[in-house]
Amino acid sequence: MIKINILGSGYMGKQIASLFTLIGFEVFIWYNRKETNLADNLDYEVKKLEKVLKLKNTGKINIIDQINELEENLTIETVKEDIDIKKNVINNLKYKKNIFSNTSSLRLSDIGQNINGFHFMNPISMKYIEICEKNNYSKEDLEIVIEKLKKISYQVINVQDTPGFLINKIIFKDISYFFYLIEKDNFNKQNILDIYKNKLNRNDPIRLINIIGVDTSLAILKNLNNYDKSFYVPETLQQAVSKNILGFKNKKLFKL
Repeated sequence: MIKINILGSGYMGKQIASLFTLIGFEVFIWYNRKETNLADNLDYEVKKLEKVLKLKNTGKINIIDQINELEENLTIETVKEDIDIKKNVINNLKYKKNIFSNTSSLRLSDIGQNINGFHFMNPISMKYIEICEKNNYSKEDLEIVIEKLKKISYQVINVQDTPGFLINKIIFKDISYFFYLIEKDNFNKQNILDIYKNKLNRNDPIRLINIIGVDTSLAILKNLNNYDKSFYVPETLQQAVSKNILGFKNKKLFKL
């Protein structure tokens, strides 16, 4: 059985760890904050995915609080979308091989030369995965993991090392322009929301932000803006985060 390390026990870390456990891997999740009920939360995530994906759990999950205890397994970093935090966490590993990042807005080569991409959508039940294969990893292990995911209908897309890869460039370009029209061009927000949702058949930007997390959405837009100034960073998101309005993750929903 291939073993998988997950770095970080936040919103995405728990989801990714639970998915890999569900489909039969032994998972080691390193938690970077003192979450006393992490085991219960992981059990809840696994059971939730069992219902959504109609699968029975066949794997095992282990909680690790010392990052240097992790062995050289296929490793996916899921910590905050902050390049310094990601670098610091990865640099604390005792190995340099088989390291992937779940980053959604940073260039992999800026995180480290030995970093590959393994990007899940949020929520993880959205069955798209972006893979960026660069260097210093076990192709055999990666192929086994990808085949298991494909068997439960995940679509795997190979992407280049570019900030936001492909899917987030599309999603956040839409979100960015939605706020630009409201905050800069002063269009009626309800009219724009109606056009996005009902006339153009696009996703509801407000619901997406609440699902992804207001703070995460803001960090993604800031990071994408650093690489491409056409991504607008909304003032209203910055104000919401300053008030600890983070969306579904803390049950404080962002509203226009």
